[in-house]
Amino acid sequence: MSNNKREEEGLFFQGRTEAIFKVIVVGDPAVGKTSLLTKFATNKFKEIYLPTVGVNIVKEPIKLKEINATINLMFWEVAGQPQFYMLHRPYFNGADGMLLVYDMTRSSTFSNITNWYSSAEKFGLSSIPRILIGNKVDLKEERKIILPMAEHLSEKLNAPYYETSALTGEIVKEVFHKIAELVYKYKAN
Repeated sequence: MSNNKREEEGLFFQGRTEAIFKVIVVGDPAVGKTSLLTKFATNKFKEIYLPTVGVNIVKEPIKLKEINATINLMFWEVAGQPQFYMLHRPYFNGADGMLLVYDMTRSSTFSNITNWYSSAEKFGLSSIPRILIGNKVDLKEERKIILPMAEHLSEKLNAPYYETSALTGEIVKEVFHKIAELVYKYKAN
């Protein structure tokens, strides 16, 4: 049957394609990666810590008002435990964006951000958009990383810096909209 004949009979189907962009979410164990994703996707917070085993994948459509478009982001939250390091290659492969998360109350998680970024660079991801996130800003009395230190690392990594709280939701939506915007602009070029 020809295309004209199909169209006349109403049998012609046009395929719809949907672009999905991959964003990796990396950082040490217990910095709040899962909590940030959960807060963004469901507006919920779980008090109980359950470490991610391997990878946690969350797909979310994000509406970008500035360009009147909705893009779909697939967030791959990579387990922070050392025993999963050998899995980084498949998890990092094909990433279009990156969220680097540390816990503002634990200095070691901040220091390790450079290691996480180096791993991404090793897999050819040095040019993708990225955001540096200091999580747990609600724990003001326990804060170990001062703003100038974070801003210095932000400049070094060429990554916008945000301070979030997965518990209260502070700045969480803004961060996810920002990475969506950065990925969209990166892929449009």
